[in-house]
Amino acid sequence: MDEKHLKDLYFKEYYFSDFFFFNVGYEKCKSGHRFGPWLRDNYIVHFVISGKGRYIVNDTTHDLGAGDFFLIRPNELVDYEADAENPWEYYWIGFSGSKVEDILHTNGIGAKDYIGKVDAKDELQRKFERFMQSDFFDDSKKLVNQAFFYDIFSFFRIHNENMEMGVRVSRTKKYSEAFLLYVENNYYREGLTIEEIAKSMYLHPSYFSQVIKEELGLTALKYVNLYRMNKASQLLKTTELSVEEIASAVGYQNRHSFSRAFKSQFHSSPTRYKLEK
Repeated sequence: MDEKHLKDLYFKEYYFSDFFFFNVGYEKCKSGHRFGPWLRDNYIVHFVISGKGRYIVNDTTHDLGAGDFFLIRPNELVDYEADAENPWEYYWIGFSGSKVEDILHTNGIGAKDYIGKVDAKDELQRKFERFMQSDFFDDSKKLVNQAFFYDIFSFFRIHNENMEMGVRVSRTKKYSEAFLLYVENNYYREGLTIEEIAKSMYLHPSYFSQVIKEELGLTALKYVNLYRMNKASQLLKTTELSVEEIASAVGYQNRHSFSRAFKSQFHSSPTRYKLEK
């Protein structure tokens, strides 16, 4: 721990834009030490490690102590003050980025949420102590420091049932997007199965199939076959590869199985389709 009562570091961020930190600090406040009322231009989260204090936002006063955190949002009037008898000690991080509200949302923090409690207080305190020893002006450590920031920020969560419902709803879209990406990068594999894809997302195959059908309007298997046939048609039209080579390139080792699937989709054999290009 730094022997001084205050440490406040600022640095310009040039590499990240979605979610980044630009300020970290620590303070052991004096009795009754107060900030505000004032407006901040960016987000700041404070983590209280000892003592007590109060945080006022939107005309609501929150009495906080060790293990609690409080969030300051841009352009919202806030006021916070250390307790007169047992003043608080805290760390903070100033952060910004185009995806801040989305990331807060995934941590259960909604637009009306300003305070919470850290489950693993001692662990987070150790991480902050180490984080404050970093060289934030060394570009070679940018990725390490950014990863450390993500790690620390993951501790600021609120158990919010309504918010969690929203996350679950949006997650189905994430599954379907992951499925599309998986097929795009694995369609050429003969042994590709729906069970394998579901397993990669830690989902039961039946639930996975249900999600894909709801999101895409067709079954996962039908989408895989459709993707393969579209790739095959592209290869037939734009390359000199043989039908056997194209069949293999889209995940079929058996030419006859490939030809049947292709004809079912395009109402033409691969050979005739190729001659018509």
